[in-house]
Amino acid sequence: MPQPTLPSSLSPHVCILASPDVQQVLDGAGLPPLPEVLQCFSPLPQITTRTTSLTSVPHPSFALRFSDVVEIENAVHEDEEQRAGRTMDWIGSRIAQRCERWLDMLETESREGGKMWRTRTPWWDEVKRCVDGDHVPSSAEGWNHPVSLVLAVSTTAANPLQALQDLASRAFDFPPWVDITSLRYFLIIHPSNSPLADPIAEALFNAVKKQYGLHSFLLPLQLPTSPCPDPVPVPTLPPRLPTQSTLDSPPLQPKNITLAPDEDVSRTPGLVPPRPPASPMPRGPAPPPLTNKPTDQPPPPAMADDYTGSTLRLAPDDIQQIGRFVREFVTMSLVPWMEKCVVEWNENYSSSRRLPSRLFSSTRRLFGASAAASSATPTHGSNPSITSINTRFSHGANSSVSSITSVTSVSNMGPGSVNQQRRLAEFATILGDYKLAISVWEALRKEGRGGSDILPLLSAPSPALALHADHALAILTGPQPRQPTTFEVPALAQYRALVYAARWETGIERQEFLGPVLEGERWLVKAASSAEEPPTAILYAHAAFLSELRGARRRAALWYLVAADKLEKTGIKPLALFFFRKAHDLYQDHIPKELSPSFWESEDRSSLHWEGFSAVVPGIEHALGRLLYTTGDTAGAVQYFLTLIKPSAATRPNPSYGAVNGAASPLLPTPSTDKVYLEDFLVAFKHFKATEGDAWKNLNLKLPITFCQAKQTRIRSPGDAVEGDSATWEKLEQNWSAFWTPRSKEKLGKSGKAAVNETFWVDLVLRNPLDVEVSLSALTVTVREASSLDEDTTRDFVQVEVIEDVSLGPKDTRTIPIGIKCSRPASLVVTSATFQFFSLLSATDSLAVRGRRLNDTPIQRQGKVYAPDVLIKVEVEEAGQRLHAHFVDGRHLVLAQGEYKHQRIWLTNSGTRPVSELWLLAGEEDELWIDLEDDNADPSSSTPPKFETLQSPNSLAPRRPYRIPIERLHSSPQLAPGDEMQLPFILHAAHHGEQDLCILFVFRESNSAPFHCTRVTRRYEVRPILKVTTSMRPSGSSDHMYTIGVEIENTTGASNIQITQLSAMSATWRCSPLHSSTSASIPPRQVADFLLGANPWQEGRGASETKEFVANKLQALLKGEPADDSEPPPIDLTCTHIAEARFPSFGSDMVPLRTPATRHFLHCGRRTITAQATASSHPDIPARLHRSIFPLYNPSNVDVVVFWELPSQRRAGHILLQGPTLGAQHAVLREIVDAAENMKVKRSMYSETQREREAIVQAVKNSDWNRETDPMLVFVKDGTVVEHDFRQGPCHVPIAFTLRNLSLTHPARTTLKLVEPPPADSSSGLLPPPYAGRLIHRHVLGPSQSATVYAKLWATRPGSFVLNSWTVETEVGEPSSSSSSSEAAPSASQSTGGWKSRHLRYVQSPRAGDRPFVTVVDVGRLK
Repeated sequence: MPQPTLPSSLSPHVCILASPDVQQVLDGAGLPPLPEVLQCFSPLPQITTRTTSLTSVPHPSFALRFSDVVEIENAVHEDEEQRAGRTMDWIGSRIAQRCERWLDMLETESREGGKMWRTRTPWWDEVKRCVDGDHVPSSAEGWNHPVSLVLAVSTTAANPLQALQDLASRAFDFPPWVDITSLRYFLIIHPSNSPLADPIAEALFNAVKKQYGLHSFLLPLQLPTSPCPDPVPVPTLPPRLPTQSTLDSPPLQPKNITLAPDEDVSRTPGLVPPRPPASPMPRGPAPPPLTNKPTDQPPPPAMADDYTGSTLRLAPDDIQQIGRFVREFVTMSLVPWMEKCVVEWNENYSSSRRLPSRLFSSTRRLFGASAAASSATPTHGSNPSITSINTRFSHGANSSVSSITSVTSVSNMGPGSVNQQRRLAEFATILGDYKLAISVWEALRKEGRGGSDILPLLSAPSPALALHADHALAILTGPQPRQPTTFEVPALAQYRALVYAARWETGIERQEFLGPVLEGERWLVKAASSAEEPPTAILYAHAAFLSELRGARRRAALWYLVAADKLEKTGIKPLALFFFRKAHDLYQDHIPKELSPSFWESEDRSSLHWEGFSAVVPGIEHALGRLLYTTGDTAGAVQYFLTLIKPSAATRPNPSYGAVNGAASPLLPTPSTDKVYLEDFLVAFKHFKATEGDAWKNLNLKLPITFCQAKQTRIRSPGDAVEGDSATWEKLEQNWSAFWTPRSKEKLGKSGKAAVNETFWVDLVLRNPLDVEVSLSALTVTVREASSLDEDTTRDFVQVEVIEDVSLGPKDTRTIPIGIKCSRPASLVVTSATFQFFSLLSATDSLAVRGRRLNDTPIQRQGKVYAPDVLIKVEVEEAGQRLHAHFVDGRHLVLAQGEYKHQRIWLTNSGTRPVSELWLLAGEEDELWIDLEDDNADPSSSTPPKFETLQSPNSLAPRRPYRIPIERLHSSPQLAPGDEMQLPFILHAAHHGEQDLCILFVFRESNSAPFHCTRVTRRYEVRPILKVTTSMRPSGSSDHMYTIGVEIENTTGASNIQITQLSAMSATWRCSPLHSSTSASIPPRQVADFLLGANPWQEGRGASETKEFVANKLQALLKGEPADDSEPPPIDLTCTHIAEARFPSFGSDMVPLRTPATRHFLHCGRRTITAQATASSHPDIPARLHRSIFPLYNPSNVDVVVFWELPSQRRAGHILLQGPTLGAQHAVLREIVDAAENMKVKRSMYSETQREREAIVQAVKNSDWNRETDPMLVFVKDGTVVEHDFRQGPCHVPIAFTLRNLSLTHPARTTLKLVEPPPADSSSGLLPPPYAGRLIHRHVLGPSQSATVYAKLWATRPGSFVLNSWTVETEVGEPSSSSSSSEAAPSASQSTGGWKSRHLRYVQSPRAGDRPFVTVVDVGRLK
């Protein structure tokens, strides 16, 4: 392992106590204080030390730190937390003062192509210099504790020996925790102007050595000299934190002292000059150390023109003398003394680590120790017995010698953590005895007394070093709170973490520090934590710089962003702006992706196209804009804000606005970033235009977003409807093509040509991509002739409308019609739309659509070649066939559900040619009837019957277009140019909610002419007023098989609704009224009930044919056979009408369903219901096949039609409701479904095909056409009362069970079993039935047949006997030809032996809660 490079902050700290005459000598020579003069000679080259094993360790560079004892005494008493806070603020102020010059220097070097700052940064160098300049002892570590004390006097003193004695006897004002185990050294300075001759000075020196020991030195100097010698460059002195007293009243600077322009001379109490702000110019490489040996190193590189560097005015001989003193002090005194201390302390450490000591320490740890024993334990410190002064902080005459011989006889100095074991580790580290140092540091770490911060500097790179760093930082902050609250890191912890980070970055080789094992840049981030201080921000910035050197550009960008945010909060805006730009450049940098060229081809993207990270870049650009605006660069701020006005991204971070106490409220919506960006742009742009005048025009600002949707923009002529769903209009045009194509070849001409002097519109679709409301003014379109590229040629004959103001809500899409009128025939092209963005910035959106991609030639297929852009073109021609349609009454319609509304459409021929043929098409769910005279009359019957039969086509085919008879509405068979006519029709509001009535008129001039069309639409609202529900239950009466209940509720709150008629329709069931409601007028929020009895009806045609048709179609579908276009057969419907008999006009007011309008509305309503139900039940069957598979009516269904009136409002209508399904069904498609499930199908390579087929089979299996129910109805006569005199004994009680086959097609074989009753329920008071006689009864019932089974009860006492102890077993048989023609007796059916089972069996028991009973009364007790 190579020898590590220790930071200068880990070098020996030498304190100097000089007499006043020494300072006078230096002042006379124009020199700074003695510690600063000696500091210029550090570090020393080529120093050799020895380890405890006497191994020599060469040091290419050995650093020292010199300081004044008085300064240390003044600083050490300040609270460490307070001093750390002042240090962080002081570093931040230095960064703020120098950052602008740093940035100018970096910009100049980048422009000139320099390489000085490619591997380092000036702000991090400044932070490291400030950290290395800290020399005040700390209670947490001993690096700044004095290692040596130099007592300096000069021969110019009146009595040098007495002055030295005064210095030696001086008491030092240090706290108890400061370790003063140090080397005493005595220095005698003999200047040239000394009153003592050289021999006398030599004699004085010998006396000092005799009295104080060999650690003495006589330093002869030639100063002061006249004239002053030339200044000599020296290493820049580290900056020192100003004391609190110097911050209040700084003293004047001594004369003839030259420092670097950016050097903080307030590092000592006597050197704080009042001067302008220091230069931010960072330091270059320091000059070589001044020694008594020549050096071959080249001179330092030239700095900027205004840089002079730190200099000293010393003669060459004096430089050699001082250098010889410093080297001799280190090699002859300091290093041997430290080596001696290490040897003796190591003996103590080794003895404490032997087995007996470890056992004793373990016993004490487990069982405790007495207070006396603990207080008597010897620890590290100075021995008071070796001093000549009673004061424990004073040193006697022989203290320098005894400090070497008695370093083990020391005592504890106070509560600090600096003990002898830690000083051993620190001394071994300084001397290069890393093996010993690592072992001691490890022991300290295990005992929880530090060491984790130093081990990464001494150990080989390994993953364990990261754990050491984490542990060192974790000790500083302590346990973090679990709550997600902001944790304020103390200033001392922040500063210690900063010191650790500076040491790690300096002491670990950069290649290893940035390697994949250590990833040291992460250590800097962890050291920074969440503190909001400039030094913390510099830690993030340097971590980002190192990550950028590693190639981790995304990580570097993130940390640059964090550093910039922290600096912005602390007010250091120039450096924050620089870091924001660095992060922005890194996030915008394209990352090469090793993808196949086919990927970019399939995505239709360029591999070079890179927009950056949309989640981060906008936030950076916004911060840059704000900083530029606050610093006065309004133009740059406007440009940044303008780039932010773009569509929002889902992952874009929202600024933390609207936060309360640091946390955003979850009840408030997250503020939109678009709103923040837009407001900032508007404020900055308005200010820029107000202050700079027309300078904004030179910026060439262009709105980065577009509002116009070119692909959706359309030309609309007066005949085209602007409202309505576009899919509805396309569907209507397709219906017309499907209707007319088999008849003739004429096509429907598309609208798109305008007429001369007729206004047509450009329906400009505007979509606001922002999540904030925007305002557009002066909105218009640009029009030119197709044959010209000049837009000014159309000004004479084209008039274009200008919209003054348009407001678009967040994410809003609006269609803005812009009117255009042309005065002559021309071919026009709409090229673009222009508008003013918030009346500030002009913008133009192109309306051209990119042409299709060309693939005709090999060259086109190899690259991307597109056809020319497609522009919006409109042909203006002379008016031909034009038909305008609009509603006569354009007021908003609010209709009741089912209401009839009479409407009129005004048709005007505005063209130059007549219209002789006119067709009408409406939407599939729109129900309207052309109201012509005599169409609703029914000549076949003057008195409507209560029962009627309708014949329905039973097809789901859509309605055909209706040809309007012009001759019946107009005076002539054609509509001449300029003629008008009204088209009356009845609208039936069948569906509630907001509805659009879309009507397409197709017309032409003659039989061979092409068709044209015009559109008209009407929006109306339908509100429900009635809630109609139906219910069904089998009936036990012999008069009818089912009972149908109809419940009608008036949901309005103010109007009475009259039910004028109730009609029921079915193909197999005829209904009859059982009883009517007490009143046909239903008050608000009230309900009226109607009961209908249903019996089978077999006189109609088409019921069985319809079922057979559906079965055949589904069988072909499941087999995969091609479907034919045949439609279901017609079907007869029986209709029953129920009206209130109390009305005098009952007979004349009854509405027959066979009237054309009513029949048309019922057909349309039923088609909508069936089509929706079929699409929901069979989603996998194509909709185009529904009309050829499924009929309009299910024969088993009963439909209910309710006719209502509001007499006071003269409103009427009807509501169609699909009622219940009656009769038992027997899975008529079971064999077809089983065959389809077991059929071997051809395997397909697409799994979707098989899944789709399985879904179709399952839908058919679960459909109403394959329904399966129990056909047997069991009815027990309830409430029978039998009287008997029990004095004559028990009696037989007759009971009757009625069995009815509810199936209309299949016979049923049933078995009634009267089972043993369960234990009696005492709570109900009912007795169990004591059956007597025959208990099993068997019958065979044909379709719709019933039978009565008589049984007996043996009653031994009076009471009520419950009749719920029975079961019925039913088996369904196949239908026979004889069963449909005649009803056979059960016995005859059994005797024929022609029974064929359908393998459908059911078991029926009494329903829960069904408790019929018979009561036996004892009449004997009544007599």
